Amino acid sequence: MDINSASASSLFVTRADQQRQLENLAQRQLSSALELFTGKKYDEAIATFKRAIALAPLSSTATHAYDYMARAYLMKEDVKSAIAAYEQSLRGDPTNADTYAALGNIHVTQGDMEKAKAAYLKAVQLDPSSANRYSLGQAYLELGDYGNAAAQFKAVKELEPAKANGDYGLGLVYAKQGNTQEAINAFERAISLEKDFWYAHVELGYALADLGDRDRARELVDGMRGKADDLANTLSAYLYEKTPAQMVAVFATSTFPKSLGPKTTVASLGGYLSNPGAQQTFSMIFAFDKAMDEQSVENVRNWTISRAYDYGRGTTYNFGMPVAETEVSLDRHPVSVSYDAKEQTATVLFRVTQNASGDGTLDPSHIKFTFSGNDVLGLRISDKADEYSGFSGFA
Repeated sequence: MDINSASASSLFVTRADQQRQLENLAQRQLSSALELFTGKKYDEAIATFKRAIALAPLSSTATHAYDYMARAYLMKEDVKSAIAAYEQSLRGDPTNADTYAALGNIHVTQGDMEKAKAAYLKAVQLDPSSANRYSLGQAYLELGDYGNAAAQFKAVKELEPAKANGDYGLGLVYAKQGNTQEAINAFERAISLEKDFWYAHVELGYALADLGDRDRARELVDGMRGKADDLANTLSAYLYEKTPAQMVAVFATSTFPKSLGPKTTVASLGGYLSNPGAQQTFSMIFAFDKAMDEQSVENVRNWTISRAYDYGRGTTYNFGMPVAETEVSLDRHPVSVSYDAKEQTATVLFRVTQNASGDGTLDPSHIKFTFSGNDVLGLRISDKADEYSGFSGFA
């Protein structure tokens, strides 16, 4: 045997043995560090992770140590050090897709979607899995790149056709693009694949509310109660915002005799109205079912006072009979309106004026009060409950 060959062989074996010994030591340090991490002793864990990395910096053990060290920094809310740990890990192993994905996740929490996109894109190039493509699709979505986002979510759907993520992601894209019906279809497909995918239920509820189908959206809220209460509350709040306000009650303290019918004499409405040309101010107090915009409510031009005319004989002023010459007219708009934000009520003040001959008549039950303003969120009042008359109630 050649002595030089034998020496080289022995040297190689010795180095390999040394490397194995260092990796074994690194693994022991990693195990110790993980115990410290589990025990929430993060500073000690970080120091031990660093020792594991130093023993075998190019091994898979080092990659795991960097990962958990970054997590420990995150538990300490030291995001900068966590990012540095992942970046150092990638300098040692630039082919690890999981590390790129983890780095992308941190950038998402920091709101840096450009850096997140770059990290996820690298992860997809190294490992085009459905999870990595989904993350990249979400980054594109947040950046407003809907075409690339849709492409990633379609790829997710092809890779995992039995799972909901692809359709869910596509639904998010369609919703952002304003294709509300397409979004609804996609979210419904996602739910058909995974019935307990509550985020899809919420997004479906948003889309239905945007389309005006608030009854179905409320059914989704009810279906989530007791299963995903936080999400149910979120959707319920969105529905509250998107649901137009309604006038829902008239307070008994209103002074206008709204229940009196045709041919009521003006003089009988109040002692001040006995004399020709006399005036008296009356009030109607209306309650809303949600907070209203104060300026909108108190703008008298948003209130109209008129005679009720409808297709039904009973709902028409004077029951549809000819109006007498003695009939008086009210001013089209109130004198003033005040809004009570705490009670969500509007007090409408308006005048009734006796005619020149002192024999004026009125049909109080068919005087219609109409409001055309907005709620506190700027949403116009519902046309299903924006007017009131004593005979018909709210309509």
